[in-house]
Amino acid sequence: MKKVLNFIMDNYIIFFVYAFIGWIYEVSWYLIVRHKFVNRGVLLGPYLPIYGFGILILLLILKRFMSKKHYSSNIIYTSISIFTIVTFIITTIIEYTTPKIYSVSYYLEHYGFILFIINILFIVLINLYIKKSNNNKIKNIDTTIVLVFLAIWIITTLVEYIAHYFIDVYSHKLLWDYSRDFLNINRRVNWDASRNFAIGGTLLLYLVQPKVDKFLNNSKYKKIVFIILIIVLLFELLIKII
Repeated sequence: MKKVLNFIMDNYIIFFVYAFIGWIYEVSWYLIVRHKFVNRGVLLGPYLPIYGFGILILLLILKRFMSKKHYSSNIIYTSISIFTIVTFIITTIIEYTTPKIYSVSYYLEHYGFILFIINILFIVLINLYIKKSNNNKIKNIDTTIVLVFLAIWIITTLVEYIAHYFIDVYSHKLLWDYSRDFLNINRRVNWDASRNFAIGGTLLLYLVQPKVDKFLNNSKYKKIVFIILIIVLLFELLIKII
């Protein structure tokens, strides 16, 4: 019973921590880009639930994977890492050197083949180099962070797409619209947002989450924080009902 209670408390606190960080991220974006304060919270408080749920999903899927090392001596890990890095670099260059490309199909039609060829070239050359190299440092490069970055990119994109779909279908509201943004898919997700989530998610899991775990494992105030956050949620629900 104690383990179950700790599990609930830990994940509830984690949810609120990242919901708050997500709120700060979106409010800061509006302040910097549009020079005005916009409360992006869907509730009264300074938090966005989708970010809290997003991090919980990432931890559920990736925590065990992150605890192990995945070395460049494995051709699969190396190939996926090269594909991720090369695609990221080339697409970013295309984004900032060409007119806006809204359609993914247009992008693949005009740049997909050359992107594929460049990726294959890099994957073959680098894997051959690693295979023939006698340098153990080259063979033992830890590719985990790149693999995690790619996984976060895919997962957060799916979460955002699904969230947008259900909000659109059931509430008929468009909380965000990417129809005029670079590489958007059905206006629900786009390149910039997914890239930022991947970068931000990687930084959070590697830099912030260890500190959150330390607090949850050692703090005497965990129960107090949990109770305060329960009261906050109940207050929100009460206001909604009223």
